[in-house]
Amino acid sequence: MDRCIFVALSGAVTQEKRLDMLSENLANINTPGFKKRQLLFESMVDESNSMRHFSESKQVVTDMSQGFTKRSGRDLDLAIQGQGFFEIETPDGIRYTRNGTFMVDKDGSLVTSEGYGVLGGGGVIKLKGSNFVVSADGDISDKDGSLGKLNIINFENPEMLVREGNYYSAPGEWVKEAPTDEMTEVLQGHLEVSNVNAVKAMTTMIECMRSYESQSKMIQTIDEITRKAIEEVGKG
Repeated sequence: MDRCIFVALSGAVTQEKRLDMLSENLANINTPGFKKRQLLFESMVDESNSMRHFSESKQVVTDMSQGFTKRSGRDLDLAIQGQGFFEIETPDGIRYTRNGTFMVDKDGSLVTSEGYGVLGGGGVIKLKGSNFVVSADGDISDKDGSLGKLNIINFENPEMLVREGNYYSAPGEWVKEAPTDEMTEVLQGHLEVSNVNAVKAMTTMIECMRSYESQSKMIQTIDEITRKAIEEVGKG
């Protein structure tokens, strides 16, 4: 069998992976704080024939660029304008998120929609009531004073964080914490919108689907040529 069929197959597999990634991005376009992911791939030369180039997916990267913020009018909605992540206490350990859709549980703890505690300097932040104010530096206070300050954690290389559902984990010493810059602030009553561009994602998906179809047709054509060649040899 001519190895050209594997060239086409490698291209089809790469486009299939890209489609999966694009579908995930589009499915989360309305998820606050969601960061789109992209598949990196490169051309690999066949050592036995330099005219053949295989497509090989290398890694998945997360685009940590800032999504724009929109006003929600809900006091428990918080957005980070600038660098950093909210620090969350989960059953699996400390995790990080840009999704500031928070609630207050029956114990008065500030929690995520999954019920995980939002951490401040003294542990999970406790609220005494519904009347409170969040300052730009993340300090939460009411008429009696400060209730705690949000832990806003920044990293030197946030693209190295590992996504786990709606959260990120810092896997190892190579993901190092770093201070936030002076432009970073917390906005109360706002949410950060997903950084997925719907028009661009749909356009890329159409291009990707067409490429996948072309690779599939090439595979069918090569298979048909091979079949006919075998039949001709058999007749001889």
